[in-house]
Amino acid sequence: MDKNEIHARLMEMVTPLCEARDLEVWGIELLFAAGGRHKIVRVYLDSQQGVGIDECSEVSRHLSLALDVEDIIPGAFNLEVSSPGLERPFFSTEQMLPYVGQTVRIRLDNPLEGRKNFKGRLLSIESPMFTLSDDSTTFELNWDDVGKANLVYEPFDQGKKR
Repeated sequence: MDKNEIHARLMEMVTPLCEARDLEVWGIELLFAAGGRHKIVRVYLDSQQGVGIDECSEVSRHLSLALDVEDIIPGAFNLEVSSPGLERPFFSTEQMLPYVGQTVRIRLDNPLEGRKNFKGRLLSIESPMFTLSDDSTTFELNWDDVGKANLVYEPFDQGKKR
């Protein structure tokens, strides 16, 4: 089974667990080291009320049992279940929509203008394209080229006078 098939099966398994608890699956990361020896399955949960350790541990317990029965991931792996946190990862441009105007960090799979890493203000989204500005330059990026995308935490009080 390839990563896409594993991802699809995980979504099928974790979605009902989350829906029964008024949670949503924010995203799933599959991190498999070369050679397949070290595997990490990360499941991010979210809800309007926030996600606490109790919800994460309950979903983790149930998902772990289901994964043992289904055996969709060959060999040993670590299962991590958490909230997306303050610097939440994004798994689609749709997830980024509420964060237009905020700072994001993007890593591309292939360089654009000699760069793979970008950090800047998210200006607009017209999926699959989105626009980012780093104060000096504006970049139009394609979501299909994104390897990783995260919100950058900015505390409310950054020492600026009002």
